[in-house]
Amino acid sequence: MAMDFSLLYFANREVTDPPKEYDLLLDSARFADERGFTALWLPERHFHPFGGAYPNPALAATALAVSTSRVRLRAGSVVLPLHDPLTVVEDWSFVDNLARGRVDLALATGWNANDFALAPDRYAGRREYVFEHLDTLRDLWAGKPVTRVNGDGAEVEITTYPRAVQPDLNLWLTCSSNPANFAEAGARGINVLTALLFQEVDDLVPRIEAYREARAAAGFDPDAGTVTVMLHTFVGETDDAVREVIREPFLGYLESSVDLWRSKWPELNDAKQGNLLDHAFERYFRSSALFGSVARCADFVRNLYEVGVDEVACLIDFGVPDRQTLASLEYLDQVRLAVNSPGGLPCR
Repeated sequence: MAMDFSLLYFANREVTDPPKEYDLLLDSARFADERGFTALWLPERHFHPFGGAYPNPALAATALAVSTSRVRLRAGSVVLPLHDPLTVVEDWSFVDNLARGRVDLALATGWNANDFALAPDRYAGRREYVFEHLDTLRDLWAGKPVTRVNGDGAEVEITTYPRAVQPDLNLWLTCSSNPANFAEAGARGINVLTALLFQEVDDLVPRIEAYREARAAAGFDPDAGTVTVMLHTFVGETDDAVREVIREPFLGYLESSVDLWRSKWPELNDAKQGNLLDHAFERYFRSSALFGSVARCADFVRNLYEVGVDEVACLIDFGVPDRQTLASLEYLDQVRLAVNSPGGLPCR
């Protein structure tokens, strides 16, 4: 029994020195690589400062491929409807070569309409696009050709290069809280990347059960798939010390995303926004993030393991100064070691 620990990035900072924004990425990646963390998750975001440090996860993964040697490099996630599978495979096969076979991909349908300025015709059918192109993505990765129409209007067979090091592509589906997506991932034999943004820990139980049941019904080993949960993370000496460090940066981080949700909540005025952010902070600190002491966070991870989670992807770059964030990784490593020690995890 073991729980995988990974780092995940979703920076939101209006910085005066933009190149410095990536120092934390590189420094924390080296830490994860040296300490035995499982993976580094890199997002795709467009046209907004919230997450906008990462418009193409393959670019970030390229930098990490040559500065790490063991940790896996994962797209978390490729918004597949914004791309042709041909270019996804070309980009990530290149990374897989540099990384000597350490690439995995999570695929997302996308959610923000402005992102689809890159592919406006695909917005309405974005979910269908992902599932329609899964097999194409796998075939291209494995070196199989696809038929396309070239510039002369002729049908041609296309094979991508460079060839990936890994013969098969390990895939995740990014699921917010829709049980149907969990079941769809299970039926297709791929892993799940989810979060506690729109659900509680207890809500994961029926969703993970639906995932496992769908895997079994489709002929896949129900226990073989990986369920990864993203958690905002900062571990320290005491719960109070962590609260003091993270409260203002995390509130600012949450506030920076509010305008992305105004189309869904048009009644959100400034007064309500302040109350909402305070409530959100307390919810995260209490039950939806890896915030607090080593003992508190280890208990939270054990709870996640008990409900069926296999990996925690720790989002660390939400605005706490780099020096403090890097120092907190030492405590996070203590959590990892504690829960993965003999007898450290409950039976399930």
